[in-house]
This record gives sequence, structure tokens and C-alpha cells, in this order.
Amino acid sequence: METKRRLDKDTRRERMAAMLHHDPGKTDRDLAEAFGVSVATVRLDRKMLGIPQMRNRLERAVQSAAGESLHDLEIISLDKGREGLALVRTTEEMTDAAGIVPASKLYGMAAELAQTVADEPFAPTQVGNIKYKEPCGSGVQLVVKAKVAHMHGRKQYIYVQITTKDREIFRAKFIMNVLEEDEGDTDGKNSG
Repeated sequence: METKRRLDKDTRRERMAAMLHHDPGKTDRDLAEAFGVSVATVRLDRKMLGIPQMRNRLERAVQSAAGESLHDLEIISLDKGREGLALVRTTEEMTDAAGIVPASKLYGMAAELAQTVADEPFAPTQVGNIKYKEPCGSGVQLVVKAKVAHMHGRKQYIYVQITTKDREIFRAKFIMNVLEEDEGDTDGKNSG
């Protein structure tokens, strides 16, 4: 039986930062398993490195790439408020140095289709639960499906699945808070 040699703290943190730069969608549990340490140790390492939680990392990655062409979704079918289907072919520009489309790009595709399907103005802070199941490179035809699962009060639960051929590579669940008419008003015209 082969035992895994533990890395010293500085090396582990350096590799963790590189890993999260490559794939900001890694959970603390994923990192704990990868480095053979506890989840609490991963959280401490992230704190010391100034690396936020996964949700915040993904939001930052999507926002920082907003000026770039993240994706080019081709909407195939759309039933607003219910479901939608889009296609996108991955390109070299979408990949990182390792030739893989990072989770932040797939998250951006999923979030864009979810917003399009929902067809409602949302509060800026949302919940996104993702799973990046299989790496994807350039030149791959992706099918992006989104479905509004249900409404609960002012919250819409939207499920998105990204597949290639018959394999699921990414999935997400978004919980989006629908704004009331006067909540989006920032000029004060509708205030008391």
C-alpha cells in the first residue's frame, strides 16, 4: 500500500491557489481530498491566501470575464418562464492554459440561459449550486438545457444541464429572487 506524502503548508497553499485559479468551482471538500487534509485546514488555507468561498470565486470569475466573449449561445428553443435549449461550440478562446474550458465559463453559459428562460428582473445576489462533472476542451458542441422547476414566493428554482453528445459535463441549480417592480428603481421616482 502506497502512502501519500503530505505537502508542507507553503507548498500546499501554493498548489491550492493554482488549482483554484484553474478551476474556481472546486469545493472545500474537493480540495481536502486532493491534498489529504481536513476541510477546516482548507478553509484556513483559503483565508490565509485571501481566497473567497466557491460561490464568490465563481461570481468574480464570471464578472471579470464579462467584457470578454464568454460564450456564444445559439438559442434553439425558448418557452419563457418554463424552459430553453441552446447550443454552443467551445473555442480555443474559452479554454485555459491546460486546454480545458474552466468552470467559470460553463457557469456563465448556464447563468445566461437561466436568466433568458426566467425572463424576469432579479436581485443581483443569487444562489448557484454547481457540479463540474467532466472536463471539456475546445471544438466541442455543447447542449445547454434550462428548466424552471418551480416558483416559491418570489424565488424561481432553475435547473441547467450542459451535455455533449450523451454525457453530462456540467449541471447547476439557481435560486433567483424576482424583484418587485419598485425594487429595481434606483432613481427614486417610485419611492414613497
